[in-house]
Amino acid sequence: MSPGRSALSPSVVRNWRLVAICVVVASVVAWGGLAAPKAYADNYPSWADVQAARSNEAAKQAEVTAITNLVQTLKTQVKAAEDLAIQREKENEVAQAALAVGKDKADRLAARSTALKATAEASRREAAVVGEKLARSGGPDLLGTLLTSSAGNTDALLSRLSSMGRLTATVNGIYSKAAQDDNLAKAASEQAASAKNELTVLAAKAQAEAEKAAAAQKQMIAALQAETAHEGELQAQLASLTSATQITEQQYQAGVAARAAAAAAAAAAARARARSGDAGPISSDAQALAQELMGYVDSGQLVGSYPDHIFEIRWIAEGRSVPNCGIDTSVLQAMVIAEHMFSSVGVSDINRRCTGQIEGAGIYSQHYMNGGGHAVDFYSLGGQGTNGADSNALALIRTLDNFMPYGSGLGQRQCRLNAGDEPGLRHFQDFYDTCNHLHVNDPM
Repeated sequence: MSPGRSALSPSVVRNWRLVAICVVVASVVAWGGLAAPKAYADNYPSWADVQAARSNEAAKQAEVTAITNLVQTLKTQVKAAEDLAIQREKENEVAQAALAVGKDKADRLAARSTALKATAEASRREAAVVGEKLARSGGPDLLGTLLTSSAGNTDALLSRLSSMGRLTATVNGIYSKAAQDDNLAKAASEQAASAKNELTVLAAKAQAEAEKAAAAQKQMIAALQAETAHEGELQAQLASLTSATQITEQQYQAGVAARAAAAAAAAAAARARARSGDAGPISSDAQALAQELMGYVDSGQLVGSYPDHIFEIRWIAEGRSVPNCGIDTSVLQAMVIAEHMFSSVGVSDINRRCTGQIEGAGIYSQHYMNGGGHAVDFYSLGGQGTNGADSNALALIRTLDNFMPYGSGLGQRQCRLNAGDEPGLRHFQDFYDTCNHLHVNDPM
């Protein structure tokens, strides 16, 4: 047993561990972070426990059962978290679609209201002009003039009066149309106001659903990270208990280190070939690209920030498909090219949908839209922070501009303009962005 752990029956140990893992995962979700607290690992069997259990068949069987249950619990929690994330994402998509329909309706009604108001105003002006003409035609006392006029003059006046009657009818028709147009404009204005109020409600619901989807995504990532962190070691402990060959913690850690060293060596070889001009074409296979990148991670040449997006690369390298955690192949290629060019690279954002981040351009960001992972933010190149306009950034931009698909996005336009070093671009379309990183995205 580990120092400080009291002797418990196998069933009590097993049940306590299962309760503890659930409590800790719930704490991680409530905390909102993307990695489990350090205390999480204290609930797992130590290698000393495993080695001690090998000396007694009953103890060994109890430890096997406990570890098997822990592994299954991790898988069950991951599945439940994935299902919840998928459900919340579907609810979010429904809310966003309803918001889009509501916005279109509000825009159409607002445009119709504006057009009808203009028509009503034109009708009122026309009626006013015709009414003024009528007033001028009638004179001060048309009836008195008619009664005192001679027969000849009377005939002329009667003809004039007939014409005025027709003019009056015309004026009345114009006024009637103006009133109808005004009523239509008022009704349309009321409909537009109602649609705007509905849009406010739809926007609030869409925001709430997006936040719930982000929270469910964070919960799923916490469960996946717990599984990733512990399942391999638990399986190795099971193998030690169930096989004739005893596996020690030192042997397990040596195996982990050997795999990391092999990956780092492969990454170093790829960088060396690239710098010698013999890199060959950049792979178009996402998993192969991710595996090369993980070699740079293991050697400390590719680092993340907070929240750390490196695990998105790791899962792709392992061939694991995680909902909303993919990375576009061209984005992976851009990171590999950066690694070929510089001794170290730091990335701050890749797939914000995976980490549940709603910031910057929010759900309309290339980091988030369409499943996310269509952009990467570099915060350091060659061990130096980048603002998108420094010499390292300009060198990377020139290289990527010849490689990225036409219409790819490039941030920090104003940073380079202010520095007076905006390069001519062939494939990139650049835009304004904060001057504390270099943003690159695929055309989407």
